[in-house]
Amino acid sequence: MLFLLVSTALTAQTSTERKTMSEGVYEAIVIQIPDLDQKTVGNLWADFTKDFYGVRSKYNRKTKEYFSDDADVAGIGQGNTFDMYASVEERGSGTEVSVWYDLGGAYLSSREHGDRHLEAEKMLLRFGLEAAKEKIRLDIKAQEKALGGLQGDLKKMENDKSRLEREIEKAQEAIARAEEGLEQNAQDQENKNAEIKAQEELIEATKRKLKDL
Repeated sequence: MLFLLVSTALTAQTSTERKTMSEGVYEAIVIQIPDLDQKTVGNLWADFTKDFYGVRSKYNRKTKEYFSDDADVAGIGQGNTFDMYASVEERGSGTEVSVWYDLGGAYLSSREHGDRHLEAEKMLLRFGLEAAKEKIRLDIKAQEKALGGLQGDLKKMENDKSRLEREIEKAQEAIARAEEGLEQNAQDQENKNAEIKAQEELIEATKRKLKDL
């Protein structure tokens, strides 16, 4: 997982594109977030801007953008606050994040604001790293859930084993009682046959008395 995290951080790249957003067509910094869905990345962006830069990003359902008002990031604003607009869109198995920076009177441009643009790219790369961490956290959670399922299966098997052992013990006790019953039945049959023989002999003796009369 550490290798995956480092590899993701090293290979993460941003691009610069002119894209349409709610305020017009301006240059945006774009980053691809692999293997995370749109909702997860959107929530992560809101948490990221707040936790790392103290900037609240509110989702606008109408424009489908996250808006950050009066952001104050020294390397980008250079002493002034600015507004950020971010779109989060699904792209294949991942998500694409595009961010526009309204500096007040002009939007951030790689040609006109070289140093500031570089700082904004660093922000997106840092976000890419946080997204990689989140992906690993979700993988761990899924793996722990799978482990819990396996442990649950094992517990059920252990319970089944205990139940079967109890059933075997009861069956063995029943067999022992049945064997005792067979022994008693054999003795009872022997006694009964003796009684029958004695009764038959008594009848024959009585018949002989009848003939003698």
